[in-house]
Amino acid sequence: MQNLSENQKQNSPMYISFCTQKGGAGKSVFTTLAASWLHYELGFSIAVIDCDYPQWSIHKLREREKEQITKNGFYKKKAYELCKKIGKRTYPVVPVQPETALTKANEFLATEEINYDLVLFDLPGTVNNKSVVELFFNMDYLFVPITTSRINMESTLNFIVTVSDIIQKNPQIRLKQVQTFWNRMTGRERQELYVAYENAMHELNIPIMQTRIPQSVRYDREQSISGNDYLFLSTVFPPDKPLLKGSNWDLFMNDF
Repeated sequence: MQNLSENQKQNSPMYISFCTQKGGAGKSVFTTLAASWLHYELGFSIAVIDCDYPQWSIHKLREREKEQITKNGFYKKKAYELCKKIGKRTYPVVPVQPETALTKANEFLATEEINYDLVLFDLPGTVNNKSVVELFFNMDYLFVPITTSRINMESTLNFIVTVSDIIQKNPQIRLKQVQTFWNRMTGRERQELYVAYENAMHELNIPIMQTRIPQSVRYDREQSISGNDYLFLSTVFPPDKPLLKGSNWDLFMNDF
């Protein structure tokens, strides 16, 4: 397994990934939202390495947004005003294949004049080859969404326990911790169910974030094709403030 030296760790940006051991959990959405919030709202220098080949969801979202901005005067003006306000451009989104992700990321960072604070990796949705496993352990932190689905919970906990055990037995590995958070809450689940799950996770020494993410269609709300609607999911803008209420995203990023 490829690992970075201590000197490289100190001189490189932090590597972070929202990840799961199976697809469909919204990792690309969380990666995009976190990158945009950190870059546009909090002032961090962010880069995104899109390793989720062949989907490359974040890269394709960026390409759609660039095309829409050229055709839509509202979003073009909005992008110009944001850039002027924060004094920097959009963060880069670099599409790569997982087999070459670490090499390509290092090559990209070496050619950039910017010293990035964080690099967010959008990893493949399944742990199905050695390259993906290597990527997991070359992150600094993994953030894993969980739900109250028993099938999801059992597979996720097994994944986290296995990874945490490997971290403890191999202190030279870059990965420091796996952090979980509740996702897609509907309000129908009983509170005692959360308490029972969290007690079990506590016994397994699995950390869980305080803020819970609700089930909400706003998390998939991109730029409209020809209108000027509010947006939530974007690589060019942070979520519009009217849509933040009830989303818990600003609270989640404070925890993050």
